[in-house]
Amino acid sequence: MKIPAVKKEKLDQALKQFDEKFRHAPEWKGWTENQAHRYAISANSTLYPAKKIVSLATGTPVGLFSGGQPTNGYLKRHGFTIVDLPRSTDPELSFVVGQVYDRQTEIHDLFGGSRQSGIAPSAQAPAVFIFTGDSGGQYGYTDSHNEEQVFSYTGEGQLGDMTLTKGNLSILEHSKQGKALHVFEILGKSLGQKYLGEYTCASHEWRRGPDKRGDDRAIVVFNLVPEGLEFDPRMFSGEDDVLDPTLSFSEARTRALAAAEAGTAGENGSARRTVYRRSRTISDYVLRRAAGNCESCEKPAPFMKTNGSPYLEPHHVNRLSDGGLDHPRYIGAICPACHREIHYGLHGKVKNEALKTYVASIEPKS
Repeated sequence: MKIPAVKKEKLDQALKQFDEKFRHAPEWKGWTENQAHRYAISANSTLYPAKKIVSLATGTPVGLFSGGQPTNGYLKRHGFTIVDLPRSTDPELSFVVGQVYDRQTEIHDLFGGSRQSGIAPSAQAPAVFIFTGDSGGQYGYTDSHNEEQVFSYTGEGQLGDMTLTKGNLSILEHSKQGKALHVFEILGKSLGQKYLGEYTCASHEWRRGPDKRGDDRAIVVFNLVPEGLEFDPRMFSGEDDVLDPTLSFSEARTRALAAAEAGTAGENGSARRTVYRRSRTISDYVLRRAAGNCESCEKPAPFMKTNGSPYLEPHHVNRLSDGGLDHPRYIGAICPACHREIHYGLHGKVKNEALKTYVASIEPKS
């Protein structure tokens, strides 16, 4: 949304309010080192969080307007000085569902990717950024969610038949390449991009539709499933695609690698089932690969499950979430202690990088 207009006095009052009510609160301790904050207001030799001050002055929640250039420009027009906060480490690839981001300064400046395309794979971060909006209708693009939350996203290409190349290929092979799909809704000019969440490509299908000139052509539609979507186990009773314990290790690996390929065709109605089945196949193989030992600390699993197998947890080394489809090259089987430390520990990033290196060494790219 557009930032509501207020007088400078309101912003000055917001600075005072931050000093009195927020600056010493636990959640704001060390905020200048938090990678989520890139810019600050410099006033009276003191730094203030730009978006928070605008939020306090206008009464608008921070998640409803873009930071970066829109917020900075707003503050500069009111006479404030904006400074860049120092960044001692690489920015963390993390977004909040429902929050609005500025595409240039809060996405591409930090993580790369094309600044214009609807599909923007990053060369510097494990991510493919996808942007959806109403404007694609003139080119035959119609994106939508069904009742099961599966998102049907139309591929790129304005003229002639679409092909599984460039951005389309990056969606199709995102699991194989270890890249998460981050989907944003375009709200309109200067209104920012609302983060819809992280998705997995379950399948794709071909349809017919007009191109930019109105000529009939082949259109590829990707069926994307949101990460963290709860599955009803009853939907998948009787599935025969979960690993058979009698399979050899090499057969299990072959099936897991095949499951990681999202290249098969399929309608959106079966997308959730597809992701569940493939994820189970991959996770079962990774747990078998570990042979009962944590792939991080190398210690034996802490206990045995009721079925007699060692208890270890799958961890996605390129993502914050641990659900959904991925590739054996980017999943480690680790004990609960290592898993919690990676997600919440002081040295979690270092531990995750070590695990990533180890898994890559035993699962070379094909």
